[in-house]
Amino acid sequence: MSQEQNLPVGIAATDPGVGRSTMPGILAEAVSRYGPAPWLTYGGETQSFADLGQWTDAIAAALLAAGVDHDDGVALFMGNRFEWMQVQLGIALSGAWMVPLNTWLRTTELTHVLGSSGCRVLIWDSAVLGQDMRPLLQALVPELDDAGPGAWRSGAFPRLEIVVGVGDGPWPRGVTPWDDFLQRADEIDASAVGARAGEVGPESTGLVIYTSGTTGVPKGAMLTHTGIVDHMREWTRHMRLGPHDRSIMASPLFWVFGCTMNTMVPLLAGSMTVLEERFAAARFLADLEEHGCTHLQGVPEQYELALNHADAARRDLSTLRVVQIGGSKTVADLALRIRDRAPDARMLAAYGLTEAVGVNTWTEFDDPFELLGTSIGHASPDNEVMLRDPVTLEEVAVGELGEICIRGHHVSRGYIDNPEATAETFVDGWLRTGDLARADDDGYFTIAGRRSHTYKRGGMNVYPAETEVLLGTHPDVERAAVVGVPDARLGEVGAAFVVLAEGTSVTAGELLEWADGKLARYKLPAHIRVVESLPVTASGKVRKFELQQRWSEESAEAPPG
Repeated sequence: MSQEQNLPVGIAATDPGVGRSTMPGILAEAVSRYGPAPWLTYGGETQSFADLGQWTDAIAAALLAAGVDHDDGVALFMGNRFEWMQVQLGIALSGAWMVPLNTWLRTTELTHVLGSSGCRVLIWDSAVLGQDMRPLLQALVPELDDAGPGAWRSGAFPRLEIVVGVGDGPWPRGVTPWDDFLQRADEIDASAVGARAGEVGPESTGLVIYTSGTTGVPKGAMLTHTGIVDHMREWTRHMRLGPHDRSIMASPLFWVFGCTMNTMVPLLAGSMTVLEERFAAARFLADLEEHGCTHLQGVPEQYELALNHADAARRDLSTLRVVQIGGSKTVADLALRIRDRAPDARMLAAYGLTEAVGVNTWTEFDDPFELLGTSIGHASPDNEVMLRDPVTLEEVAVGELGEICIRGHHVSRGYIDNPEATAETFVDGWLRTGDLARADDDGYFTIAGRRSHTYKRGGMNVYPAETEVLLGTHPDVERAAVVGVPDARLGEVGAAFVVLAEGTSVTAGELLEWADGKLARYKLPAHIRVVESLPVTASGKVRKFELQQRWSEESAEAPPG
């Protein structure tokens, strides 16, 4: 594709003033305003905002040529690379909505996501982090071997009609290779892309992001264009980012942070992002120094690994001025270590979840430094946060424990194809997060626990119910309960307490081997303990806090090493 720095025809037809609350609108504004300035660096190559406009224009035109319409969903299974953000914004220009697929998921989980979302198009990366992903695609859609593009039909996914393969082949007969797909853009007049983009309204669905729930079934949160764009505009203002800034990102783009913060913030700020394929401490440190990164966005576990790496001492980190450090229970010591290497860095803690576009409370840059280790900050200006009794849903008093509930224009309109979960989670206009907290007189919140017993493994939310359901399918397992327990490297990992069926003798090691490959690796327990029984309430519910207490006591008694 041409690297000319002119505004693409399709983008030019989208009036930036009209669509300021849509992804096509802020894309047009960014391409017009920042044109030749660097937008993204990946793998030693840098692209400008003008390049982004050209690529997204072509992708949108190809989607239109394929017949994609406003009501269509496009699923993306891809590792971190240039094309990820280009595809997301191209889908937005076409008027369709995108489902980012977690590349760590496997057949069972992906089957549910593709089935419940009802996507018409699937764009698939041939390899992610060096692993061949084509066999997984064939396992999901075996009919691709039956006929050429457009001539096959999927039994599991009746609405799926188009599969596009990105990267090296060979591909099954029914897959359209990426280059062939892009050539279809020539069939569409460029002004048609702008016309379609102009039809995208603020309340149109832009993303459907799947997040697991307490039932163990992934749920697709529907996020609108205005919810994504306007909330990220508020976040960009809060971080005070501008065209002079350079962000570095090593987390997966399929996370809500990836497809909201990392895609939207550069468009709103005119800043550049250094994108890593994956987090690797040595590479991360080298790129941070080489590009003079000013903004660090990731999870505390990554920062710990980077600071502990042998190369850390010789790398210059002094250019950092904004560091997001929320997401871990204990970050005060880490914050001090970062400040020691980057004296001008200003740090903030934050809290949020997928259903509310990823960030909903935050601290201020001039807050006392100690707050970083204890507080998640106050409600962002564009949403309300209320602590409510988890049973009565009445607002609790200052200092009392309550469930965090969020209300705002950016909160998801509900879960796709899941009215039951929608009714349970979105109550009277409020999003029930399942997280418990206390508020002080200044409106600052402190997390106290999780109603749903979720835990975070290396920054990834893990819902024990999903793992418990899997373990319960083993013929030798009578019942299983999973809790989060402390881990020096990952923050928290899963510990499964398993009661075996009478007359069986499967070992913990055998259970771990059996479970491998059935769920994403981060969802599998790091530890399994076979126990005689589980502590339960009178109604039969597992008292998980007792299991966590038992783990702590037994770990303390265990000899070191």
